[in-house]
Amino acid sequence: MGLWIQNFKQALRGLRHQGWQAVVSVVGLAVSIVCLTFSVNWLWTETHYDSFRPGYKDLYVVEREDSLEHTESLLYRWGDRVSSVLGEEAMVGMYRYQGGRERVYLPDRPETVFYAQELSASTEMVALLGCRVLSGSLEEVAAADNRIVLTETMARKLFGRIDVCGESVCHIQKWRQLLYTVGAVVEDCRGKSNLHYDFISPLWVEDYERNSAVHENFRIMVRTSRPERTESELSRVDIKDSYPMGKLVLTPLRMFHKMGDGSGFVRAYFYQLAFVAVSLLLVLSAVVNLLAVYTSIFLGRIREYALRRSLGASDAQNAKWMLTEVLPVVFLGLLLAAMGEEWLRYEGYVLGDAGQIGRCLAVVSGFVMLLCLVGMGYPVWKMQNTYRLSFCGQSQGQRTHAWMLVVQCFASALLLFLSLGMQRQISGMIHSDLGFERNNILRLYTGWLTLRGQDEVYNYMSIFKSLPQEFRKESSSGITDAIAMPGDIFNPVSLHYISVWTEEELAEGKESYESGDKGVRYAEIPFRAMEFFGIKSKNGATFSQKAEQAGKLQVLFNGSAMQAFNVKDVRKARLYTGKMTGNEQCILLKTDYNTHYEHQALNIVGEVDIRLSDFHKGEEEMMLVGVPENHQCDFFEHDAVYIKYEEGKREDAEAAVRRVLRRFDVPEEKIMLSSLDEYISGNYKEETYYANLLSALTVFSVLITFSGVFSMLLYSLRLRRRSMAIRRVMGAGFRDVFRPQLRSYLLYVVAGGVLAYFPAALLMHKWMEYFHYGETPGVGLMTVIVCGICVVVSLIVYGQVRRCMNEKPVEVLRPES
Repeated sequence: MGLWIQNFKQALRGLRHQGWQAVVSVVGLAVSIVCLTFSVNWLWTETHYDSFRPGYKDLYVVEREDSLEHTESLLYRWGDRVSSVLGEEAMVGMYRYQGGRERVYLPDRPETVFYAQELSASTEMVALLGCRVLSGSLEEVAAADNRIVLTETMARKLFGRIDVCGESVCHIQKWRQLLYTVGAVVEDCRGKSNLHYDFISPLWVEDYERNSAVHENFRIMVRTSRPERTESELSRVDIKDSYPMGKLVLTPLRMFHKMGDGSGFVRAYFYQLAFVAVSLLLVLSAVVNLLAVYTSIFLGRIREYALRRSLGASDAQNAKWMLTEVLPVVFLGLLLAAMGEEWLRYEGYVLGDAGQIGRCLAVVSGFVMLLCLVGMGYPVWKMQNTYRLSFCGQSQGQRTHAWMLVVQCFASALLLFLSLGMQRQISGMIHSDLGFERNNILRLYTGWLTLRGQDEVYNYMSIFKSLPQEFRKESSSGITDAIAMPGDIFNPVSLHYISVWTEEELAEGKESYESGDKGVRYAEIPFRAMEFFGIKSKNGATFSQKAEQAGKLQVLFNGSAMQAFNVKDVRKARLYTGKMTGNEQCILLKTDYNTHYEHQALNIVGEVDIRLSDFHKGEEEMMLVGVPENHQCDFFEHDAVYIKYEEGKREDAEAAVRRVLRRFDVPEEKIMLSSLDEYISGNYKEETYYANLLSALTVFSVLITFSGVFSMLLYSLRLRRRSMAIRRVMGAGFRDVFRPQLRSYLLYVVAGGVLAYFPAALLMHKWMEYFHYGETPGVGLMTVIVCGICVVVSLIVYGQVRRCMNEKPVEVLRPES
């Protein structure tokens, strides 16, 4: 033990002599550990989303899967069938798809309104979720049709206590007001979930039977400890009357938020898995860097190794000595990683469950320590081999660096190729030219939908049309223009579709059928918006107030729509609109649906260069319809006023906007103001976050992998100091020494780059399979990376050769005592 302590003290003193090598190794280990910890924690959280629930692993959502592996989870009136078939095999419940938050209040206090998340579910569903009943009885809830279940927090908000069974609660549900009686109080959800709720209302299936538009919004859930057997039993459920093909399958509730659209595991958790893979490569690169650094350090201390052997130290004792040398670096790396993780958690940058991050850090740290322990076998073996060869008068020290330099160049090229390629793909999609300007434009949200985390939005209806004029008056603050948009062409979530038909199809009566693939994305924009947002179109086509015709809509198709409807000459196209469909929450409910956009002839002005699409799917057909600025649009879920300002005057423009809104008595906390670029990027938060992660990983991969190259080059060139000194004595100049040295090292760089290209290209090809657009980075990117590494290597070789040439040959060639 005493000898080990002495070795450890010597290792700590040795850190002063190893200097930058130890620092780079520590930072490399720390950064790679933090990245892998966060990626594992992110993946764990996303695959255990409902882990706070009792027995969350036993909760499953029933889905129908057809022969093409498409899944559908909105199942109607199959709960009784599933329950009768499963019997004692599993608990079965049914719930309705959740919308936004609702308003609840007490009848005697209508002025005090609380916003709460509603879940319409059967009584069996309440028991199935496994939440403990704190007050009341679920049997009483099942016996009546006007009983609700409150969570503990909601009960305390409304009444200040939880023994509230029999009390009345009013619930404002969109267009109607309901009066409920509290039947039971259950414990809170205690965290994020696919099914977060503040109160559970009755599931009135019969009421929804009369409304075919929403009758499919029912889902079935089961609790079972034997999912394979339960899924086998579900095959006996007769679903042929609704679907001629398909089977019922189970999707874990904890994964339903990702896999509920029918995505497979890899596609659903694509970004998380990719982050884990890149982080794992970064860990391996950091460990290889550590081994490269300490291999060069140990081989430079072969005389100390021989002295230990002469004093009676065995191979095992020398191996312990060498491992002890590495321990301070590994421990410092773990300590720095723990500090970095704690700081990032404190700043709120943790991906996933912050409470789980500590356990992930412990697992990853143990994994990295094991890798370092196993990897140290190489320098230990190399030292033993070099020591034995020295007795035979042989030496392989001149070539020791070769394969490790190739490995380091391989790691550098591979990580740079992957991280740069992925980052370019993601950033290119998010910030690509979508056909309109997005810089120097502010967006004031004036819609009516309650946003996530907001209780209520301000009603801008009375001032919506007058705000642009008021903002234009603030020209001294940098505001140049403003426009009110009663729709949203920038949000891929707000979907409105309209069917488009030819004259022949209308004559055949096809318009009365389902639109099928005849639907096109529909968006209305004011005529002036073309210039305001710089919307581009081929041949300069644009909307015009003068071109308005009764019974005809001025429209612009994007390229995908032009192709879908075979429009080659806009003057000869004879197309007509059919029925309008879309998100029913985003369409103003009316008794008469025959509005101006249905059953109209289309005046196709031209092709617009707008490519709003899901990155993982093909470009969507889109039709822009020109309308006057004072047009009454029925889509107002994402109303907004856009303010254009001069470059560099965003702060002044924001202050002016808030100043104007204060004059209209708009509360400061209800002002939702952002830039248009931030809003668009916010629709792709996961992609944006991942692009930033890849940028950071690129920087770290450069620092970590290049440090290993630098260390091995220094060691190799120091071994060649004597040969370079001899050549100098023989009359060789700087170029005569520099060129052969550089030539051999550049060969190693090229070899590493060539070896790295093939696995990197294969991985990038797999990555690109999940995107509809984009190209796999080719040989060009790898050539640029290899050239960059060559430049770094050339500078290192130049510096070391120049240093050697400046030394006195006598001192270099002096025999070692």
